[in-house]
Amino acid sequence: MIDSFPYDAWYLGDGTLDPAITTFWTFGPTTGSEGGDLTGTFVLTALGILLMVAALIGWVVTEHRKLTHQAEHLRAASSGD
Repeated sequence: MIDSFPYDAWYLGDGTLDPAITTFWTFGPTTGSEGGDLTGTFVLTALGILLMVAALIGWVVTEHRKLTHQAEHLRAASSGD
C-alpha cells in the first residue's frame, strides 16, 4: 500500500491534532480562543429536518391526489360513462 497521505501534517509537535484540522471536521470551533459555538450547526440541522418533513408531506399530498384522480377515472370507466 502506498502511504502518501500527510497524516503527520495533521499533528502538532506535542502529538495533539492541529486546531485547523479539528475546526474543519467539526463545523467550527466549539471551545478555545476562537470562541465558536454550535448554533450554526443546530440551525442547519433544524432547517434540514423541516425541509425533509415538508418534502414528505408534499409527496404524500401529491400521491393522494394522483390516486384519487386515478380512482375516479377507473370508476367512470367501469360505469360506462
